[in-house]
Amino acid sequence: MIKKDKYDVIILGAGHNGLTCAGYLAKAGLKVLILERRHTVGGLSTEYEFFPGYKASMPNSPGSLEPKVVQDLELLKFGLEFVPPDPSLVVPFPDGRAMIAWRDPEETAVEIAKFSKKDVINYSRFFTYLNDFATKTKISLFDKPPTLKQVVENLKTPHDERAFAKIFLGSLKDLLDEWLESEELKSVIAAISATSHLAGPYTPGTASLLLMRPLSLASSRHASSSFDQKHDPRKQYLRGSTGLPIGGMGAVTKAMRASFESRGGEVRVESAVARIVCKDAVVQGVELDSGEFIASEIVVSNLHPRTTMIDLVDEDQLEAEFLANIKNLPQRGSAFKLALALDRVPIFAAAPKGLEKVCASCQFRLAPSMDYMERAVDDGKFGRPSQEPIILGLIPSMTSPQMAPKGKHIMSCNIWHAPVKLAQGSWDSEKDKMTKRCIEIMSAYMPGLKDRIIDYRALSPVDLENEFGLRDANIMHLDMMPAQMFGLRPDPSWSSYKMPVDGLYLCGSGTWPGGTVSGVPGHNAAREIIKTKGAQQ
Repeated sequence: MIKKDKYDVIILGAGHNGLTCAGYLAKAGLKVLILERRHTVGGLSTEYEFFPGYKASMPNSPGSLEPKVVQDLELLKFGLEFVPPDPSLVVPFPDGRAMIAWRDPEETAVEIAKFSKKDVINYSRFFTYLNDFATKTKISLFDKPPTLKQVVENLKTPHDERAFAKIFLGSLKDLLDEWLESEELKSVIAAISATSHLAGPYTPGTASLLLMRPLSLASSRHASSSFDQKHDPRKQYLRGSTGLPIGGMGAVTKAMRASFESRGGEVRVESAVARIVCKDAVVQGVELDSGEFIASEIVVSNLHPRTTMIDLVDEDQLEAEFLANIKNLPQRGSAFKLALALDRVPIFAAAPKGLEKVCASCQFRLAPSMDYMERAVDDGKFGRPSQEPIILGLIPSMTSPQMAPKGKHIMSCNIWHAPVKLAQGSWDSEKDKMTKRCIEIMSAYMPGLKDRIIDYRALSPVDLENEFGLRDANIMHLDMMPAQMFGLRPDPSWSSYKMPVDGLYLCGSGTWPGGTVSGVPGHNAAREIIKTKGAQQ
């Protein structure tokens, strides 16, 4: 093995959390190297060319990107720019109506009133209830994950205990049924919480995902930001997005890389790591597939906990109980990606007259009821590709024309639920069937869509595993359910980013506070490393 110059920190994986962690460490003056298996940085949040000239990324929106991360790493200075589409979301229904999420709360109130006048008030009260409870928990997303004991200790009244039971132990359906009467409004709220894991809105624990944005708001209540006042998604009616990055989601990670490199950081792509080299449960560095050894006393992995601890660390460096716990982590994911090359903009049948292009410029969700979502999950959990999947889509070329050839467009769709392991058949044969099924479903809401399609390309769950290393096709790494949150993520004995090998840390979505493009796991891991380095100096 050939030894290279020693780095203070080596980071495995240049996804958004790896880049965030690296950015903070470089800002603190540490010598940091990022190693990325693929030819480019960004992980899922990279610019991906589905067809020549047609680009998108796996996630469509940075709705959960923390303002604190954007500000601390000066991402706007390094080219990140947002276009805040108005409306931010369109949700059509089979009866020909649609709910449109405008940025003006009064305009959105008019939309809600079309379905239920009572829910105009109920909706506002419901999110006030969630925001108030998030504050009462005293949980900060920017601190070490709290233990369950610490969470429960903050419940001071029977009202607090009831709220905890409803949100963390109850189902999404029961909670929404208690507060709202419009099935359409319930579906708008539920859709974003009924993806990634194989748990439908009837399942206990599914309501807890609704607390993530309120926790984010409570955690950063006193933090300032250059863009979080007017378009902060945590404050928007119907929970829209901060805005759409010009250039797509790849623009976010490009800015992160530029910020990191401006502080002396180094990125090496096409550098797959074969193993994390340890001796007597102490990190020595990493060995690449090429056989090259790179020394460092600290290695930070943005990869899945199972990939890191089982595939890259020699088993004899870990205690048997910890290793067994990691091996037993749930292996459930259901992501399916579809991109359509279009020669014209498709129009929603439910779009108000004169607003057809406006409604085509924002995100859309096809999940018209909680029963629909439950059936979609039922298919997936029994090993069947969903017959009526949840579809979250965007035409990024509407706000970033450079994402498609002149006069053309690309539609980017995230689809659920498509299990990695099928009860029958394989994804070689099922991928095109599911693609055509999704196009038929979208065509029911966008007449003429099929006539506008130039080409299409799908990435099955297996493709996502092979292309991006997305283990189990789970975009969150682990389920975002109470059993895998707080100090339980990924293991109750080792949940504060540091692993039971001295010098080894995790910074990815498999750590608190979990998935979505937030950057918070990367921020928190960097903070723990900086504290450790400071104590050693």
